[in-house]
Amino acid sequence: MEKYDPKVTPWQVSERDFPREGSSTEKLKFLLRYAILAPSSHNSQPWKFNIRDCEIDIFTDKDRWLKVADADQRELYISVGCALENLLIAAEHFGYAHQEEYFREGEDSLVALVKLTPQEKIEKQRDPVLFEQIPQRYTNHNLYETRKIPNAEMAQLHACICEEGFWIFSTSEGPYILYTEEELRGRIDELIIRADAIQLTDRAYTKELGFWFGQGAFGTPWLMAKISQLALTYLNISKGQTKKDSEMLLSAPALVALASAADDRKSQVMAGQIFDRIVLTATSLGMAIHPMSQILEVPEIKAELRELLEVPEVKAEVAKLSPEENVFPQQTFRLGYAEPEQEHTPRRPLEEVLV
Repeated sequence: MEKYDPKVTPWQVSERDFPREGSSTEKLKFLLRYAILAPSSHNSQPWKFNIRDCEIDIFTDKDRWLKVADADQRELYISVGCALENLLIAAEHFGYAHQEEYFREGEDSLVALVKLTPQEKIEKQRDPVLFEQIPQRYTNHNLYETRKIPNAEMAQLHACICEEGFWIFSTSEGPYILYTEEELRGRIDELIIRADAIQLTDRAYTKELGFWFGQGAFGTPWLMAKISQLALTYLNISKGQTKKDSEMLLSAPALVALASAADDRKSQVMAGQIFDRIVLTATSLGMAIHPMSQILEVPEIKAELRELLEVPEVKAEVAKLSPEENVFPQQTFRLGYAEPEQEHTPRRPLEEVLV
């Protein structure tokens, strides 16, 4: 048996290996091989699964909650939403209709119960292209090219939202009534620099991030991971990191915020599902994507971003919203074109996330 390589083995899943003659449990377990490839906050992979007959329970794994970076657990639930969406995309591909129940009363960590039923034809099926992109997806940390994203491709990303009460705000669109594109990018760049400065001078934050580096969560070799852990934990790296983040931010042709009308747990899970579809669609279009989470992880900076998005003129122009509607930013990311990453981030073995 080949040795398990967390950066290679799980990403080599192939639909040819689907156990068509196997038991229901074996088939549902195979679907979860796609679920665990979903993006997650800092690659924390904070999910657990339980298979029961024709159902799969999806739980949060609170042991992998980033208590400092994600104090309100927003990213925890968005991450689990991404895994849920990967599961549903895979289920449809292999001929399963599905029914979801979110947050059953009395269950603290149970996010969703998914009932799966084999069917010859799936009604309202997701774009089949999404399934093909699951093992191809990367979070791209490189500098981005300056070329603009065509309007037709941005429209495809907007079409990823089929749920009511969710919108995309992007600097690649305009004209803006209150801000020019350059002014808006400048405002957001300022927010990210300040968020970096606040986080990277917070010993609790750098200690937590250093721990995850030390666990190899970002896919660096063991020795480099340990060096990064020491640097993050004991050295003041804020000035260098904020400069790097600013360069990365300004290199991207589009800065995007996915926002919702409500800010409850279900909305956060659904935001994760939408974000997952956006990521997979972007991958199919040859685009790179990279979350810029720090702007939402610092409460005062998040409040300023929300104020920026809730300016009536911006709401009306960008998202076609009425002045009365609330806007809660759930996920921010940069989008564009870049050299591909050389390797995938590591994944825990499926057996490790099964209850």
